[in-house]
Amino acid sequence: KKIFQMEDTQKPTQISIFNIIAVICSATFAIYSTQIVAAISKAVKSLSKPAPNPKVIALKQKIAELKRELHGISPTGEFARYFKKDREMNKATEELTKLEAENSSETARNLKIDTVVRVLMQFSALALLRYVSGITAYCIPDTIFWPFNILVRFPAIFGNDTCPTEFAEVSGFALAFLMIHLFNLIWKTCRSCSSSATTTTTTSDDKKTN
Repeated sequence: KKIFQMEDTQKPTQISIFNIIAVICSATFAIYSTQIVAAISKAVKSLSKPAPNPKVIALKQKIAELKRELHGISPTGEFARYFKKDREMNKATEELTKLEAENSSETARNLKIDTVVRVLMQFSALALLRYVSGITAYCIPDTIFWPFNILVRFPAIFGNDTCPTEFAEVSGFALAFLMIHLFNLIWKTCRSCSSSATTTTTTSDDKKTN
């Protein structure tokens, strides 16, 4: 019998459209995680928002109507009628307060939604980060960023043998992370220049008018 012994080697992940999308999504979430989690939580809250209590709506309408009636009644000229409506409004207000206190669990529900969404998104981000850790964008001489080569191959801690010995791997995640930041910097700079040009033009027009 022949015994075949398989080597436990980590093969680099092949570049594909799916892997490129995974790298971009992973880097985007790393940069905008707070905004993404907030947007998803807001969407979940709006979709799962319970229907308003019809009793609360009816009481609010009743209180508003009683207030309008009280404004049209003179406390001195129609004393009995005024205080009868006033007592009726106070009773409706107390009942409304009790109902709203019973339905105060909305804050707790929103907190649970925020927690669940944050935990799920963090686990998804970690799983995605683990997947893209084997994707290498290109190789560079290992002396360029030494001794910080681990930063350019993040999230991989150790090399995946994609590059020769004298080269260091640049991960797809690190490249996408850098490109997104560069794009944001260019976008902000262009907007700032555009705003400055608009302000200068407006000032010049005002001076000409004066």
